[in-house]
Amino acid sequence: MGVKQWVFQRLSNVAIVIAGLWLLYFLISPGAITYETLANLFADQTTVIYFTVTLLLAGLNSILAGWQIIGDYAGKFGLNHNFLVGFVSIVSLAYIGVGLCLLLF
Repeated sequence: MGVKQWVFQRLSNVAIVIAGLWLLYFLISPGAITYETLANLFADQTTVIYFTVTLLLAGLNSILAGWQIIGDYAGKFGLNHNFLVGFVSIVSLAYIGVGLCLLLF
């Protein structure tokens, strides 16, 4: 299972970096950044689909990373493993939910 997690994290990180570079290119391109230019960027269906998939990958990646880190350190500090994993999952799912609302509505 560890190899699958590692591959998933690396692929999702590549998708996140590509999305970040895409936005950076858009932000530094000539012209003023206005509501209309952002609306035009996200009017393209391909862009919305890519950023939606990347948002889902980022949220799932954060749940997996949180689970791995908590698994390594919760016992060492006497913390409740299940509570922390649940907390990280709720925060990550909220991140996904807010992001989907911003992207799709």
